[in-house]
Amino acid sequence: VYLRNSVSPFEIADSAVSTLDSITFSGSFIFNSLSSGSYYIELKHRNSIQTWSMLPQTVTSGITFNYDFTNSIDKAFGNNLIFKGTKYCVFSGDVNQDEIIDASDISTIENDIATGAEGYLATDLNGDGFVDATDLSVADNNVANSVQLLTP
Repeated sequence: VYLRNSVSPFEIADSAVSTLDSITFSGSFIFNSLSSGSYYIELKHRNSIQTWSMLPQTVTSGITFNYDFTNSIDKAFGNNLIFKGTKYCVFSGDVNQDEIIDASDISTIENDIATGAEGYLATDLNGDGFVDATDLSVADNNVANSVQLLTP
């Protein structure tokens, strides 16, 4: 997660890394160099479109801060989330991290399918440890919907 200044050019003010709980989709991110202020939250993941908070959020240094992208589509800038089950989720499929899910991502996934790739790979979009047609389907749907990064 990056915290970005609330005015253009939206420079990174601080960053933190955490592993999200696979059930609650929550994580603890500790920002060590942060001054109190108003920041956009930028969420990044190895194979997903980075997603920004809808509006800058007021953060106070040293105080616990919570933000939940999963409970409403309007938590992300440009409503750049997809509803799955009971939660709003980031779009998966940007395996090369070029801020758009497109043919180059599809090609990379297809190559890994052809070689029988397994493991913790960016092309394994559903996290089951195998790159297969299920992963390709996710990316293909997001290509068809022109999913890309949306920022202020």
